[in-house]
Amino acid sequence: MFSVLERDQLRRDLVNAAGIDPRVVGAALTGSTALGEEDRWSDIDFALSVDREMDAVVTDWTALMYACDAVGHVDVRRGSVLFRVFLMRSSLQVDVAFWPSSEFGATGPAFKLLFGEANPLPRTPQPDRAELAGLAWLYGLHVRSSLARGRVWQALHLLNGMRDHVMSLCCLAEGVAAVQGRGLDDLADPDAFAGTVAVSTRPEELGRAFHVVVGLLLREVTDSGVAQAVRALSPVVAPPE
Repeated sequence: MFSVLERDQLRRDLVNAAGIDPRVVGAALTGSTALGEEDRWSDIDFALSVDREMDAVVTDWTALMYACDAVGHVDVRRGSVLFRVFLMRSSLQVDVAFWPSSEFGATGPAFKLLFGEANPLPRTPQPDRAELAGLAWLYGLHVRSSLARGRVWQALHLLNGMRDHVMSLCCLAEGVAAVQGRGLDDLADPDAFAGTVAVSTRPEELGRAFHVVVGLLLREVTDSGVAQAVRALSPVVAPPE
């Protein structure tokens, strides 16, 4: 397990490395550190503004991270931006984002510019309410058919996905972060979801949790047609004998 001192030292080393790399024209801290909300479990989120030789910069910084004891990485792309997520041997997560300098900037409040210039960018929007409701219904439809077919593990997987979308709808309704579960603990009544967790794969237990999720979804749906479609999900068809 990494220590806070180890994490802080590595972050200072990365900031120093960015400052002496002539291809890096800007850098920023993102995530909880940028908001002043860092705690014992926080990772490192670091964004680089690159004005040339992007592929070479990525290669060199990847080598640097492995020299700092990374043991693996995974890539996430958003347009022309590469988020390379490193796992350190100590279990610390280090996210290094490589931005073309023409696109470098804040897409949300969690952005603290260290040096260079940031472009004015539109903020990343919250998820679309109608899309979340539609996806929750779609997951629910397949929960029902999976239970009817006796495919309990598939039903459990889909039920969990349905619950995630309903949770996001509740976050939107209360004006808290609706992605990656970030706002769930800030809801007025997060325990409302307690009954949505199936404690076994017994069909009756899955059906019980499913009914709770359907009820919570109905609370969040405002379109009468969608509400009618959601109500049609129940009752759950009994699994074949």
